[in-house]
Amino acid sequence: MKKFIATALIASIAISAVSMTACNKNDDNTSQQQQSSTVESSVNSVEEISSEPSKPEITSAQIASLSTRLSSYKSVPKFTCKSDTIDAENISKNAKIAFIADDINNSYSSLVSKQFSTAAKSAGFKKVIIADTDTTPASYNDALSAAVTDKDKVAVMFGEINKDSISPQIELTQANGIKVISGGNAGLDESEHFVDNTVPIDFESAGQLLADWAIVQKKGKVNALALNCIDSGSSNAVYKGFKKEFETYVASGYCTALNISSADIGNGLSSKIKDEITNDTNLNYIIVFDESMLNDTISAVEQSGKSIKIIATGGSPETFTAAENKQIEMLVAQSYEWTAYAMVDYALRVMAKAELPKKQDVPLRIVTSEAIKKDLEENNNEYDFYEICFGAAFVEGYSNLWDL
Repeated sequence: MKKFIATALIASIAISAVSMTACNKNDDNTSQQQQSSTVESSVNSVEEISSEPSKPEITSAQIASLSTRLSSYKSVPKFTCKSDTIDAENISKNAKIAFIADDINNSYSSLVSKQFSTAAKSAGFKKVIIADTDTTPASYNDALSAAVTDKDKVAVMFGEINKDSISPQIELTQANGIKVISGGNAGLDESEHFVDNTVPIDFESAGQLLADWAIVQKKGKVNALALNCIDSGSSNAVYKGFKKEFETYVASGYCTALNISSADIGNGLSSKIKDEITNDTNLNYIIVFDESMLNDTISAVEQSGKSIKIIATGGSPETFTAAENKQIEMLVAQSYEWTAYAMVDYALRVMAKAELPKKQDVPLRIVTSEAIKKDLEENNNEYDFYEICFGAAFVEGYSNLWDL
């Protein structure tokens, strides 16, 4: 029987667990039975999301199809944006735009901000303001206040910013005629509240690719621990895609997903993961939906001494280094440069009151240690891999799209 059970565990680090089972675990698996008993004894709520009395095993043809799909994501992506051409210089003439990241000091946001500035200037914006933020509501309020003072046309809020805590300032910003756009933290069917628009990014496909990889590698017999950050909209969207794919194809396997608060990352999470590894001797994959949890995961696996594979999503230099060093088996990578250009494109379309895309062009690429080695050799080791992973086709692509 296939189940997806949402559970809330009473744990010292406040992690809730979700148990996703494609079929009953082997009856002779004593350690698994003990684990199930332990989990259920500390559960205060259980929800059966899906149940199928008989699920057929995945076929060789299905595995081949998934493998083909994975292969299509292993090369440098092409620019495929289907949006209409717009006159970027006319739209952005004499306009100012602000970029407000969740934390300008983390490597990914810092890289995105620099490329955002480059993209916005190339599109013709008179001034690009990169806010100095540090994860606190006060820094976000200050950034929005500065946008009002500076009479910006658009403020793009990037990453995991809790809009509830700064909603009065967002509303004040909007009252001053500034469009507030959220980007980088929501899937295709989700819109952030309080903001005017949300950039739709296909994080769900990242989750599908993570599931497909494990399924192909283990021929459907996936015994996984998945890590989802409940405070991250992008992580939740990745989880959504993963869950659907896992339920579709896995019959002989299971997945227990830990729904983790951001407060627990780097604060007891590694120990919790290690406990899960110790209690479940049949784990063959740990799947990470948000790169902020990757250090805890790598540490837990290394401390355990077990040969459990890790696969993850991410886009910072650190995640590429982890893939290059084989600390993770595979990375579903997202380009910080491409993401920045895509957000500028979306902002221009909002300003022009043009038709907005249902899915913004932000591609994914499957990255392994072998792929990194190959790409670096082809480029004579002159660059860091994260700089060349996605090529530069999007720069010319958006330039043409903006009629520059």
